[in-house]
Amino acid sequence: MTIATLAPIASCIQLLPQLHKTYTTESVKYLSFYSLLLIFTSNLLWTLHGYFIADNALIASGFINFAIIVPLLWLYVKYHP
Repeated sequence: MTIATLAPIASCIQLLPQLHKTYTTESVKYLSFYSLLLIFTSNLLWTLHGYFIADNALIASGFINFAIIVPLLWLYVKYHP
């Protein structure tokens, strides 16, 4: 496995602990909405870059990241007072 494959995998799993904690505690007290939006935007740009250079690893990791960040954003909106 190359670094070009490992980096997107690491990127995919980085928010899983936060998603789990937010879901189980039903609290977004220490979660920054703007940080989540920045991560979402960054992921969108990397996914588009992967599409334009035909890099399947970047495209796949982008979709996996969206599957994590979108529910996290939804939970933020749901649990934010």
